[in-house]
Amino acid sequence: MEKCEYCELLEREWSVIASSADVVIAVKDKVITPGQITIFPKEHFTIMELVPEPILQQCIILANKVSRAIFESLGSQGTNLLVRNGLGAGQDAAHFGIEIIPRREEDGLNLQWEPRQLPEYELETVYNTLLSAIEEAQQTAKKGLIAEKKIVKAEHKDNYLLKSLKRRP
Repeated sequence: MEKCEYCELLEREWSVIASSADVVIAVKDKVITPGQITIFPKEHFTIMELVPEPILQQCIILANKVSRAIFESLGSQGTNLLVRNGLGAGQDAAHFGIEIIPRREEDGLNLQWEPRQLPEYELETVYNTLLSAIEEAQQTAKKGLIAEKKIVKAEHKDNYLLKSLKRRP
């Protein structure tokens, strides 16, 4: 069986910048912009939903620290954090990872897309579907996780989440 791109990075000493027992910070030889850094679990998890929460937290905390280091050391004017989570999101290596991409004005990299206004009925359907899924997750969550946070279902006219879905950037 062929190893994935991320697992192969573990074998290249020059690629690994830092690592802990669970997480790796590495550079790849194929990047979008110079200075791009990849953070990923050592253990092979194909998508974010499979990554245990403590390891996922480490990845996010490191992404924040690496992003700050990119600003300071490379003088970037911004960073994009990219997670391609599944084939539908363009994932080409079946291994969860976070790409930190240094950005500068006029760098020619276009990660923008044009939002579209959804019809009211579609907003309602999406809102209700997500609300039900989150409420179900709350009911099944273990102590100390999502169960501690309550979701208050407000009237649609006063509901911040629904208003934010309707808002155009």
